[in-house]
Amino acid sequence: MAENLKKVRNIDPPPSNELLSPLPPPIRSALLSRYNGEPQLGSDGVQHKLDADTAIKREQGMWMYRLCREVKPKKTLEIGLAYGYSTLYFLAAIRENGFGLHTSVDPFQGVWHGIGSCCAQSVDMSESFRFIDEKGVPAMVRFADRGESFEVIFIDGNHRFDDALVDFTLAAELCPTGGCIILDDMWMISIRRVAAFIRSNRTDFEELKTPVTNIAVFRRTGEDTRPWTHYVEFFDDTRLHAVGRLTPAFLRPAAKALLRVLGR
Repeated sequence: MAENLKKVRNIDPPPSNELLSPLPPPIRSALLSRYNGEPQLGSDGVQHKLDADTAIKREQGMWMYRLCREVKPKKTLEIGLAYGYSTLYFLAAIRENGFGLHTSVDPFQGVWHGIGSCCAQSVDMSESFRFIDEKGVPAMVRFADRGESFEVIFIDGNHRFDDALVDFTLAAELCPTGGCIILDDMWMISIRRVAAFIRSNRTDFEELKTPVTNIAVFRRTGEDTRPWTHYVEFFDDTRLHAVGRLTPAFLRPAAKALLRVLGR
């Protein structure tokens, strides 16, 4: 699996919708319809307009599709569903691989009119899709109790730092050696800090470099053998942005204030 992963790290993507050309036609059409802003059928049988900001970019979706085509997972999982963009990329890989089951967990499909939960049916892949209408934490605990595992896990649920870290911690219990966990929305400080913690503290995972800046991908390399007292202070690269703003003009007032406090 490690050798296969190397094949999907470097992609020089063609422009715009050409990126989707490798996808099977029904799924490509479903995605293009979404990206083109066309109303989508909800679980209530009504066509609904989409929020244009709620989508993953084509480059990101195709990277995940290629990952699943290379490693050929039997089971995949995503936390957070919304309109089903990422779901369709997972389903495309399942169709091309000829096997697989994708599970989506989302307690807020009502907000999205059930569009995501209907996407598998719209491309005639209901048998390859399982929708769980509950929060990620209880769902993943239940998966662990049943001994389920998922070779690729996509975390795109609650984006608060503590919630995203809990999602990763629970997902790690479901991820076998060689499997991958993907964090979405690395543009957010909270998610970048989760990734920084994993790099420094989860010695049972290694980070895979990708050309997609909005995701962080961690591959499981073995069992978690850390002692119960383990903790390593983690460096958050978001601090670099703050350091970049520390110009002399910015620092001068702070230096004067410090001298006053020191009585100098």
